[in-house]
Amino acid sequence: MDRLSAFFDAFPLEVSAPAQNGVRGVGASMLYLLQGPTGALAEIRLVVRGGDAPANTIVAAAVSFGGTENPLLNSLPDTLSLIVDDEQPRLRHLAHAFLDELSDRRCGHQQALHRLGEVIVLMMLRAAIEGGSTRPCLLAGLAHPALHPVLVALHESPARAWTVDELAHRAGLSRSHFMALFPKVVGTTAMSYLTRWRVHLGQRELRRGNAKVKAVARRVGFSSAEAFSRAYQREFGRSPVDELRD
Repeated sequence: MDRLSAFFDAFPLEVSAPAQNGVRGVGASMLYLLQGPTGALAEIRLVVRGGDAPANTIVAAAVSFGGTENPLLNSLPDTLSLIVDDEQPRLRHLAHAFLDELSDRRCGHQQALHRLGEVIVLMMLRAAIEGGSTRPCLLAGLAHPALHPVLVALHESPARAWTVDELAHRAGLSRSHFMALFPKVVGTTAMSYLTRWRVHLGQRELRRGNAKVKAVARRVGFSSAEAFSRAYQREFGRSPVDELRD
């Protein structure tokens, strides 16, 4: 099951390369290609939350995860690193293609850099999911063999009227085991997680210009505009109508 597509659909991944001096804001995410002692490409580092560029940076790229409200972004560690060696042949080839585009500057090279950068970040996110997390969070849930099918289902079909029994069945667990396991791994109950996902999707809809709160509420899975507004107020401290006024 694809554990990332729903995030990219709701919160588009964008990589701007190379990053220019001064474009980096406080807490911005950055992708760095780093050289080793011999001067050759040795490491790729994704700095999710701020920090200065490493001294051995070959090139830096600014990374956007579609907004700070992206739940995947908030579950990632501050830094992800992958060594570029023969054990990661795809990553090595992509990184060298990225550097070739940077130096050759052939027609369309800027778009090629953006797309190659996005694929590199995607591969780093895959590695992060495969590595899991030692703390309760979304990343840990996406890495869990029983819970990731549940999370994928919630992400891909948020408007469905899910029940705990259905979700437990998808996980291949008893209801009681599922209800105990989900918050232990993810950090919240399945239904609370679903509500937050729906609210964040609703916020994205409003910010994209969909001005009818009732229609947005129905589309993301709430039974009424009032239920959506209450959940929205709890999550963001403001109402959907206030969002539209900005």
